[in-house]
Amino acid sequence: MTAIRFYFKGERAGALFQRSVYRQADAVRASVRGAAIDAASEIEARGSADIAAGGNFGVRWTTGLHADVSEGGGHIRIGVRHNIPYFPVFEYGAIIHGKPLLWIPLSFATDAQGKRARDYPGALFRVDRAAGKAPLLLSADDKQPKYFGKESVNIPSKFHIREIVRSVAGELRAMYNARIRGKH
Repeated sequence: MTAIRFYFKGERAGALFQRSVYRQADAVRASVRGAAIDAASEIEARGSADIAAGGNFGVRWTTGLHADVSEGGGHIRIGVRHNIPYFPVFEYGAIIHGKPLLWIPLSFATDAQGKRARDYPGALFRVDRAAGKAPLLLSADDKQPKYFGKESVNIPSKFHIREIVRSVAGELRAMYNARIRGKH
């Protein structure tokens, strides 16, 4: 068998081709990494805006969303997480059951806001009302209602982070193309 070798300007063409391929591979890897970083930033920005639009969620909620880029095993991964462990309740929705009742602070009871009934400073006593009306917990000090009881509450889905991730994933090709063409 006869081998044919190509030379370009005195250098073997195979080695020249191989160096060119490695340079292109480095550019491709850098563009993929850059596109992943762009996608993670977009997920965080859109997700934070979605959380803010979901209702009365403060800074802790909007800044707690993170999209982290990691690399290993020849793969680049974008992991989306939130600092607040019960975040999925507002992403998926949930029904929360009391044991036997949930005690929810009344909106006008400012001293009860943000406190569980068991942590309320001062004694509380229960008042059962007519059928169909929720029982109340009243303060022993001022005899004013502070909490009402419910067997369960239905928390609807308020966030749309999964849809945002899918949408950004659909835009990943354009992000990569902008990176590989040097337009970012």
